[in-house]
Amino acid sequence: MEIAQDVPEYTIATYLPVAVISLAGFLVVGFLTLFSFAEDAPVIVISSPWDSEQQAIARALTPASKLIRSDYGGTFVMVLPEQEDYPSMVRALGAWAVISSFGIGGCNPRPSTKNGSNI
Repeated sequence: MEIAQDVPEYTIATYLPVAVISLAGFLVVGFLTLFSFAEDAPVIVISSPWDSEQQAIARALTPASKLIRSDYGGTFVMVLPEQEDYPSMVRALGAWAVISSFGIGGCNPRPSTKNGSNI
């Protein structure tokens, strides 16, 4: 049995363009998903895990927001804000991050009432 002698060797430089393009695509989709806010969509306020649920909810709620739910002991609080500067205001109060739950390319579909459907 004869082994082919002209088989090309692949180096890391061969795979580098594919890796860079894949990473760039991943980062763009992640950014659009997490940090694109719609005016009428809920946001998720992420607080430190050592804060109590009451502290996290008090931080996330403002007079112009509505509580939707709280998960993982208050680390994630979903609210519906009704003011434009909500993310910066909540971050100033100590929230780690404010991310969109329905961002462009997000996995959480927006509810539809078209044709009587609420899915």
